[in-house]
Amino acid sequence: MARLPHALREGIRLLDVHTHIGVSPFLYLTHAFPYCQSLRDAHDQNLRAGVSHAVVFPMGETVYYHLPSLAKNQIRAEGGLGKVPFAFENEHLLRQLYEQFPGCRRNFIPFVMVDTLRETKAQARFLEKLLETWRFYGIKIHPRTTHARIATLGREGRPLLEFARAHDLPFLFHAAWPGSADPLSNIQELFVLARAHPGLRFCGAHFCSFHLPTWETAARLDNVWVDSAAMTIGCECVRLKNGVYESGPSKVPADYRDPPAVFAELARRYPDTLMWGSDNPFHTWVSTQRLSSGKWSRCRLWSDLEREVELLRDVRGALRRKVAVENALRFLEG
Repeated sequence: MARLPHALREGIRLLDVHTHIGVSPFLYLTHAFPYCQSLRDAHDQNLRAGVSHAVVFPMGETVYYHLPSLAKNQIRAEGGLGKVPFAFENEHLLRQLYEQFPGCRRNFIPFVMVDTLRETKAQARFLEKLLETWRFYGIKIHPRTTHARIATLGREGRPLLEFARAHDLPFLFHAAWPGSADPLSNIQELFVLARAHPGLRFCGAHFCSFHLPTWETAARLDNVWVDSAAMTIGCECVRLKNGVYESGPSKVPADYRDPPAVFAELARRYPDTLMWGSDNPFHTWVSTQRLSSGKWSRCRLWSDLEREVELLRDVRGALRRKVAVENALRFLEG
């Protein structure tokens, strides 16, 4: 069984399972916001908001990809930096944590980021070497930004899956509901992996898109958890009926004008599955993109870490401890 060191476990009061560190080349090159966050900034924000610990991992893209193509939302493996995807980003995060800002070490639980489609054997070898120098405690996968669907972990990504099995590391996936316009991140594929590999642990990020049947499936699987990353603006998306999340009759019944009430309802229904996470800094999402139709899509969704912490407002006692700490520890440690 994996086990966090005592120095990390000590004094956990509120554990954020979803925080990004570093730079997103795609978002920077497309003038979106936010596009970066430093380890030190995240640490200071957490202290102000009352977050004692956070799982941290790099942003969704890597400078291994060809940057001019990335600016057009295309993935090309030729012409980028480094020998394998996310080599630079993973090493940079760990160097920041263990060498440049060691005072932050007791507050952050580092994960590495991987691409499940490209150079997966070489990635696994690189991660083995990285683990000889610095400890990390899980693996983050973002199918939409790597253009590699969840199911590839069980095929092309098998070396990474076996690496995780050898070191008892959990997987945290960016995930979307089956009705999403993002088929690469379809959470149903995560459920298939979880059933096929009951000894591994999986988290599907972003609250199952509020889709009630998806929540029911997740709750029946002992090795699956779901986080609340960016739930405040998720509730706004439901009110806007913009199609990002379920807003029809299959959504979890709750008052989406009041995000803490939605979180409390999910905690009540799924006390062993829900984990609190902020998605910091992507609890805010501002972008302008040109669609294939030629029209421009403009998105302005604003939140902050304090509002994400406020999601816990109506959850108290033992249930609060479960969704704010204990479920995350079970996901991390088994």
